Amino acid sequence: MNEQVNLEKYCNETKSWLNDIANLMRVPDRTDWAMNVMKAVLHTIRDRTTLQEVFHLSAQLPVLVRGIYLEGYKPTGKPIKMNAEEFMQQIKERLAPSIDIPVTEAFRAVITVLYERTSPGEMDDIKGLMPKDIQKLWNSLIPASEEEL
Repeated sequence: MNEQVNLEKYCNETKSWLNDIANLMRVPDRTDWAMNVMKAVLHTIRDRTTLQEVFHLSAQLPVLVRGIYLEGYKPTGKPIKMNAEEFMQQIKERLAPSIDIPVTEAFRAVITVLYERTSPGEMDDIKGLMPKDIQKLWNSLIPASEEEL
């Protein structure tokens, strides 16, 4: 087998995600912040999601984003039970101290990109597994029109 890996393609896919997240956070020149925000939100969603849904979502992510999503994942004891306040606190604790973005904006930006770039219904499946207070928070940050993308 003599097939070469196209790393440039994988890097460009990830850069595109990071650019979208940075733009949604209104800091288009801070893709470094977008990377940290994406990782913090993805890991918090992953840790509150069933094993089956973790792998359903991972199958739809670009290769490098999938690696970020699954980095350090230990399925034992998952999903971790948390309410909306604890969920947002988890995201906040995972953000670098230098990131000057409200945690709700970080969550909104990543969720918006996930709705735009995964199959219809995938993010709604994950949202549906969340406790009602997280679903309410999720709904307050994502307009219904974005959920239908």
